[in-house]
Amino acid sequence: MSALSLPGPVFQYAWVVPDLDAAITYWSEVVGVGPFFTTDFDSSTIPDFTYRGQPAELRQRIGWAQGREGQIELLQPTTPAPNIYFDLIPKGQIGFHHVGIWSDDFEADKQTLLDRGYEIASSLTSGDTHIAYFDTSGPASSMLELIERNDSIVGLFEMIRAAAKDWDGSKPARTMEDLMAG
Repeated sequence: MSALSLPGPVFQYAWVVPDLDAAITYWSEVVGVGPFFTTDFDSSTIPDFTYRGQPAELRQRIGWAQGREGQIELLQPTTPAPNIYFDLIPKGQIGFHHVGIWSDDFEADKQTLLDRGYEIASSLTSGDTHIAYFDTSGPASSMLELIERNDSIVGLFEMIRAAAKDWDGSKPARTMEDLMAG
């Protein structure tokens, strides 16, 4: 079987949290990671969003920050509908959910993972970026997020990395609008 096209190690580590603000406080004050850039996600704005192969509903709050060795993603589902987060982490609980890896050949990597027997738990296209979550919970106790590597998503994550580089500990929670405003 072939290996994935990823250009390096895992770059993102994601936790499901019941309270995004409390999680940001912990990560910034105790671990020293920040600032976190937050956004609200609503699957109704994503025409091809799926959960277990079917169109689905998902609303959540997301926070991203760059740690020294990788990106930290915090996810707070705000809808009770079944979703990939509740598949692994019971509602109201905190838990590690997935690792994110880049794909330089999304369709080939997606097929490689399917050929290895991993089911696509959720998929979407955001702008020009294809994303698929594979249920690797059997061997890994978590999922694997395959993210198409392209200039727009890499540029966004580089902006988050740059903000962390010079972060002085102030204002640990910011919005994506704050990030875009510079």
